[in-house]
Amino acid sequence: MRDERGSGTVLMMTVIMIAAMVTFVCACLLAWFGCVHKVRAAADLAALAGAEAHAGGGDACAAAKRTAAMNQAELTSCKVDSNGVQFLVRVTAQVDAAPQIFLGPRHFGHTAEAGNL
Repeated sequence: MRDERGSGTVLMMTVIMIAAMVTFVCACLLAWFGCVHKVRAAADLAALAGAEAHAGGGDACAAAKRTAAMNQAELTSCKVDSNGVQFLVRVTAQVDAAPQIFLGPRHFGHTAEAGNL
């Protein structure tokens, strides 16, 4: 009969390693969902701020950039389409992914629009 001492230890170490990997993946996914929510909110608020500024005769893109920065996001594009009466402000914002892991996403982005169409 063979000596099977230590086989339970190897089995438990394998179970612990798998549980740790599953926990790490779940934590990364939850953090990335938070980043997506953050960038969507920042882009929406930046578009609204830009639309409000444009309606008041101000610089829509400057207002959108300030608002995105206050929401810890970076404004990557801003465009104002206007025909004199109606206007549309389209902004794109991005945030860095956290945590950044090998083969994971580096940034999350979102485009939002606001205006009086």
